[in-house]
Amino acid sequence: MFFDGDIGVGQSGLGYPVSGHPQELLVMMDRYRIEKALVYDRGAVESGLFDRFSLVLDFCAGSDRLYPTISLAPPATREMPPPDELIDIILAKGMKAVRVWPNYHAFDFDVFNFSAMLETLAEHRVPLFYHSNAAQDHPWAHRLAWRNIREVAQAFPQLPIIVIWTGMQENRHTLPVLEQCPNVISDLTCVSFQYIEFVVEHFGSKQLCFASHHPIHDAGIYTSWINYSGITDEDRDAIAFGNLQRLVEDIR
Repeated sequence: MFFDGDIGVGQSGLGYPVSGHPQELLVMMDRYRIEKALVYDRGAVESGLFDRFSLVLDFCAGSDRLYPTISLAPPATREMPPPDELIDIILAKGMKAVRVWPNYHAFDFDVFNFSAMLETLAEHRVPLFYHSNAAQDHPWAHRLAWRNIREVAQAFPQLPIIVIWTGMQENRHTLPVLEQCPNVISDLTCVSFQYIEFVVEHFGSKQLCFASHHPIHDAGIYTSWINYSGITDEDRDAIAFGNLQRLVEDIR
């Protein structure tokens, strides 16, 4: 079974085959044994809309296997409710994670820009997904702002940070962060020869998770790497499902 951390739904102006209805998405999920998914509004991300929650909430209301997530802008831009109000909405509406897209939305994700929001998220242990890619960006053509990620992780050690689109050329940046920041989790876009086995051996399986990146990528790319990795069944289950399940359950 898999728990998917990254599925976009609704509409896409970039031509991605986005699921417009919950049942359509569930067919794809069943094909790959994806039991649960953290879902975001693809159209809102592409359009830079930070105050549209209704589409993803309505979509996820169609199945208890789907959990809504929203994307953040820096609080100073006033594109969203202030942090204390936003956290009330997140908890009341059953949202299970938030997301930032610094390259896509042209801001720096750091303590300076997000301190008030990060403090609130850390208090309630709401997982934060850091999407490092930009619009129609090749997933290995960009560079991540690892210094910012590291500084946020160290300033807010209770905040789970899941880095998305880590990229195959980033491992010399990724591994030191995983070693020194136990609250940072990596997706599997960085997987190359025995990467999963290496991370599990040296840092443990709690710092990896499954994310299909649907509709940009096919989920089979990432289910295969987990299914055929040379790790124990217990570690395989943690990466495929348990780690994200634990983060969702830890929200206060």
